[in-house]
Amino acid sequence: MKDFWRSLKYLWPYRVRLAWAFACVVVISLLWGGGIAAVLPGMKILLAPEGLHGWAYNTMTEDRLGSRVVQRVAPPNARVDGQSLSLVLDVVVPHTGGPADRAGIQPTHWLIGLEGAGEANRLLRADTLSKIVSLTPAAGSLTFRVVDPRTMEVSTAAVTMNQARTSSLWLAKIASWIPEPADEPGRLPMLVGLMAVILVLTIIREVMRFLQEYIVQGTVYRGLMDLRCDNYNIVLHLPTTFFSSQGVSDTMSRFIQDSNELANGQITLFGKTLVEPAKAVVSFALAMWLSWKLTLLATVAGPPTFFLIHQFGRVMKKASRRALESWSMMLAVLEETLVGIRVVKAYTMEGGERRRFFRVNRQLLRQQRKMARIDSATAPTVELLGIAAVAIAIGLAGYFVLHGQMDRELFMTWMATLAALFDPVRKLASVITRFQRSDSAAARIFELMDRSQEPRVVNAPMLPRHSRSLEFRNVRFRYPGAATDALKEINLTIQAGQKVAIVGPNGCGKTTLLSLVPRLIDPAEGQMLLDGLDISRYSVRSLRRQIGLVTQDTILFAATIGENIAYGLRRPHDADVLRAARQAYVDEFVRDLPEGYDTMVGEHGATLSGGQRQRIAIARAILRDPTILIFDEATSQIDSDSEHKIHLAMEGFIKGRTTLMIAHRFATALSADRIVVMSEGRILDSGTHAELLTRCELYHHLYRTQFEASGG
Repeated sequence: MKDFWRSLKYLWPYRVRLAWAFACVVVISLLWGGGIAAVLPGMKILLAPEGLHGWAYNTMTEDRLGSRVVQRVAPPNARVDGQSLSLVLDVVVPHTGGPADRAGIQPTHWLIGLEGAGEANRLLRADTLSKIVSLTPAAGSLTFRVVDPRTMEVSTAAVTMNQARTSSLWLAKIASWIPEPADEPGRLPMLVGLMAVILVLTIIREVMRFLQEYIVQGTVYRGLMDLRCDNYNIVLHLPTTFFSSQGVSDTMSRFIQDSNELANGQITLFGKTLVEPAKAVVSFALAMWLSWKLTLLATVAGPPTFFLIHQFGRVMKKASRRALESWSMMLAVLEETLVGIRVVKAYTMEGGERRRFFRVNRQLLRQQRKMARIDSATAPTVELLGIAAVAIAIGLAGYFVLHGQMDRELFMTWMATLAALFDPVRKLASVITRFQRSDSAAARIFELMDRSQEPRVVNAPMLPRHSRSLEFRNVRFRYPGAATDALKEINLTIQAGQKVAIVGPNGCGKTTLLSLVPRLIDPAEGQMLLDGLDISRYSVRSLRRQIGLVTQDTILFAATIGENIAYGLRRPHDADVLRAARQAYVDEFVRDLPEGYDTMVGEHGATLSGGQRQRIAIARAILRDPTILIFDEATSQIDSDSEHKIHLAMEGFIKGRTTLMIAHRFATALSADRIVVMSEGRILDSGTHAELLTRCELYHHLYRTQFEASGG
């Protein structure tokens, strides 16, 4: 879970919001407990013979006498001094050493009246007697008339009473605020009032619940936004070799699916994991107050339940990681198919792509079903163990009720409290598995964030503007995971302002070589020197600002034509953008568009032709005013007329700039001041066209098979 806990640092800036959410949790738990606590008064009002007031007086009487007492209807033939007994106060269990026990009152004795103060020989109903006892000052004494129901012998017992508990005093105080009904039908207003109080508490609790969930979700999404921003910044500074080996779909999946899984876990943590335990604690406290022995018996299922949930969580973590990886694979297939939809249709590969997608989709389904099995098994397992333990506790509680050692109303209230305790525990059963799923997602996210970034020097000096030479000195490079070097023993010096063409068979390392110049990759050995300065010791930004790059696969962004031309410049002038556009012949087709340079080009420039996209890319390079130009056959998708015009414009623009070109056409190589021939990652030769024709066999072969075939 270390990666999940690590993700919480993104919520720390919003700790005040979370504090408010926690305050809502406290209120929710207290109101939850208040609703449960109201069950017992409701039971007393509805079911108990003594009613609410009698319950309050009885509670005080039990505290004062130190004995469990019950108001009980006497048998019809029970008589004392010729008077019939009606409602008696039955002493069930005198506490050892308590006032009743010290006075000699035995279990099952009935209290039927008081001696002295005008009460001699007068029988008192149990409700009246308990009221008198509850109103007697603390540490006061009363002499009770006591009857043994087996022999009906009457005796007296002088009792010095205890101090009542605070809870009993409050109960009696609350009862004193409510008018005492004359009969059972008169209890209805009390019941209606109690239900109104419960309704108000419920409304307040649900409002607090809404606020708590809204605050938590809003806070988590803010933290997730910060996490994604940090992750995006990391991705922007990863070396290009990472994307060539890992691809972009897996990275996109970590931004989308993995981030959502992580957010779900954080919402669960500050949602259910705060609210439900708080409710469980309050419910447990109430249950312990009602009967601590029975409550502890009902919790024996806790340890085995925790063990099983822990085991489920371990399996869930593995399945979740595999599911996230399957998501990544499915996204890769989907992206490849949609980006290459024209090729798919042209080669009638709809069936093949469908089968490939279905295969990956079924793999994802297998992992999701495994996760579903774990999720589905968790709740029933917890519920089964919980019900088994509760059933044992309820059976024992039933024994106490049937033997008169526990009120039926108290028993029903304890049952309701157990149900209230079990509900949040049941909901929390799925929390561990949810956390494991989130931890798997967090691990994949932080794997990406912990990747080695492009090497950079802290407080690196700015690289001066290029004016003398560009040198490759003993350069070697190998792509991660490759068996052989892509570049070997590269030594090449290019003078400033020189136009150099790189030629060679496919895969010989031409693009890799030129990727070293803007430090898209760094050599494993050797140095790249600009005007004699090792570029690895200087600011990458100051180097790349001097370079204009135009690739064969033109990259445009979902923005306007003007914004694509000005890409990389903070505050471009409209006049400069227009000048570069005209120089690259972009203005020829833009002037016919209704919105001109404010026309959106669509995703990947889909609304433009290949030639139009390349012209925009060339205009972007011109506007940058670079000292070094890198062209990867930049005019390959432009028609002959536009190519001729661009060549004329570029001739003037590249004067005084170091120009590096990957050439596939004879015309491009022939226009260079110098031609470099590469094969299998090495430089075989360099020189002019005429020199290479006479001394370089590979160049002569390329010229004969490729350049002459292209029209040379």
